[in-house]
Amino acid sequence: MEQATISGTLLTDVETCVDVKGRNYSRFTVTCGSKSVNGRTKYTHYQCTSYLSGYEKLKKGDQVFVTGNLSVTEYRDNSGTMKTRLNILVYQMSGGYRAEEKMNR
Repeated sequence: MEQATISGTLLTDVETCVDVKGRNYSRFTVTCGSKSVNGRTKYTHYQCTSYLSGYEKLKKGDQVFVTGNLSVTEYRDNSGTMKTRLNILVYQMSGGYRAEEKMNR
């Protein structure tokens, strides 16, 4: 099992779902920016699933800190191109700046 801790911003609003056992969970995408060797910003996206409650109202652009189990899957997109998806099953999470707070600065 691989663990990952990331800090980034929500690329999507948090979506509330129900699993096959009737348990509520949240699904969202976190994007993390980093500088490449040539100074350009590179973004990595993580597909996150969380059974923690209290974060359902987070919105696109909000900052989050996430720790969880990392898994990597490959899939073919609609055009048949192989893609890689980074997934995190979240077991610890906290919020940072809200998108609306950043705009008021």
